[in-house]
Amino acid sequence: MNIFDNNFKEIFSSQIVSIIGGLIAGTVLALYMDKILLIPGMLVFLPGFLSMVHDISGTFAARLSSGLFLGVIKPNKVETKIIKGNLSASFFLAIFVSLILGVVAFLFNLLVLHIFTIKIILLPLIAGALANAMNITLTLFVTFYLFRKGHDPNNIMGPFVTSAGDIIGIISLLIVLVII
Repeated sequence: MNIFDNNFKEIFSSQIVSIIGGLIAGTVLALYMDKILLIPGMLVFLPGFLSMVHDISGTFAARLSSGLFLGVIKPNKVETKIIKGNLSASFFLAIFVSLILGVVAFLFNLLVLHIFTIKIILLPLIAGALANAMNITLTLFVTFYLFRKGHDPNNIMGPFVTSAGDIIGIISLLIVLVII
């Protein structure tokens, strides 16, 4: 019996990628923490925001992978009703959760810090739309690519989406901070 079979190699390599991605995301976050702390209420929605980005994409990847293995989704056809429905649902969920995070941060600022700033609602909303548009698209194409190459996306996509979501989420948040 071979201990280091294909599944082990796929899972091990994806965990290494996840560790490296987490280090990159943490480093970027640490470098810009002084700018993030300037905005009151930012730390209220930051953990939920980062979690939302990769949680939605992770669920999307799992649904795609299941559809590919069951034969409901064809590996060479991206433009199907099922994929479009899942894309729309994932993006709508991201916008909805981003709005909720923004409202919670706004209420925290208003009730606890006594600061009225409506921009705190726009920050996670715009950053969430940007981050999820990138991460969901990346998830779609990487899941299909891995399946076509004979890999099991279930073994790889979880850690990959987590790392990509953290990096993309932090970068999109910093971009929106500069814009707003």
